[in-house]
Amino acid sequence: MICIDCVTPNPLKKLFDTHGKEGDCKYCGRHGYAVESAQLFNYVYERVAENVAGKDDLSNYELCMLYDCGSDFIAVSEIDIVLMEWFELENEPYFDDLCKGVPAEFRKDNEGNETHFYGDDGSLEQNVYEYRWQKFVDDVQYKHRYFNAGADKFLDSVFSVLLTEEGELKPEVLRTVTHGEMLYRARHAQSQKQAEEIIRNPASEFGPTPKHLASSQRMTPNGISALYCSLDRETCLSEIRSITGDHVVSVALTPVSEVKLLDLTVMDQVEPPALTLLDKGCRESLHRKVFLGSLVKKMSRPKGRNDELSYLSTQVVFEYLRLRFGKSVQGLVFPSVQTGETGTNIVLFPESSRLAYLPPEKHDLADGPAPQAAPIKPPHGPQASLIVAPDSIRFHKITAIETKAKEYAKIYELYMSDLTRRRLGLDDK
Repeated sequence: MICIDCVTPNPLKKLFDTHGKEGDCKYCGRHGYAVESAQLFNYVYERVAENVAGKDDLSNYELCMLYDCGSDFIAVSEIDIVLMEWFELENEPYFDDLCKGVPAEFRKDNEGNETHFYGDDGSLEQNVYEYRWQKFVDDVQYKHRYFNAGADKFLDSVFSVLLTEEGELKPEVLRTVTHGEMLYRARHAQSQKQAEEIIRNPASEFGPTPKHLASSQRMTPNGISALYCSLDRETCLSEIRSITGDHVVSVALTPVSEVKLLDLTVMDQVEPPALTLLDKGCRESLHRKVFLGSLVKKMSRPKGRNDELSYLSTQVVFEYLRLRFGKSVQGLVFPSVQTGETGTNIVLFPESSRLAYLPPEKHDLADGPAPQAAPIKPPHGPQASLIVAPDSIRFHKITAIETKAKEYAKIYELYMSDLTRRRLGLDDK
């Protein structure tokens, strides 16, 4: 047996809470609170299998780079070094016995070769969350679209890192827009008559699309209408995909009081729990952090041509976040792909998408028809979250569309996959 005084790492000390009993310690000879050696050793071996990558966890490319090209971009060690240095158990009094008792497969693989272990900080090509995401996408597109318990469980796991121990959203992922700060929304106007109709009833015309007209969008499916805005007017004009010659009417909106939002653009900056290799879930936590850095790009990716299913996954995520966090936030912040992610968009949940408008006491008829009032709190229905800012309506004629592109010298560079580009270190080039 091993007593608690002969065990240093906190994750191992926790074993005494469930398995501890009175006994004589093999290592210090004292009688005290102890656990069976086999229980402690087996726990360590289980964490090696769970938190350290094996040969099957590496891609063929990574294995070739290590063994054929002599690359050192992935740490490689044998089990004794893993336990000594990676798990920092070298100075534990039971270390020699721990090494002697390792499972046979930790020494030799099925082919009789020496077993190697590989460092995995989540950046290996085979990220467990990338695999789960692809399964999630396939499931909602081709298997279980409306009743999908697996999707719910997967999304619980992905977004758990955003929560405090009390189950509340962490302050660093919240963004508050207060009264006086502006959001922008725009609409096409094919004629002066249509533009006059828009400015005659701005709260309705700039509000969410009527449910019976709502088409499939990035975050919302047919029939469910939400309010999409941008943090600046230029991004707003880009997001409605204007073309040269279009006439557009835009407006500024500001919260009635304040609007709290879940900021998806900072998810990759949220630090995971401080776990060591001796903690359950350490490797999965590292994989999730790396995955969160790519999730926003997945959710912001434009719909492919003739691919009506490509928005299904982001629509499911939006609905999940709406139901899961709708009492804490009123919408989401995400990057604008139309501006190369330099601009920022906001989408409000349907129940928070109503607009109000309080017209000025005097109206200049040169500005068009007198607009109709829309109260902040109507007799029936929810209170408005946003109000149309006074004198914020602007009229635009699109004179040019700027196209930005990366130039490649070789045809294979144009069609190179993200995975290959990452392998060659070309991500930022």
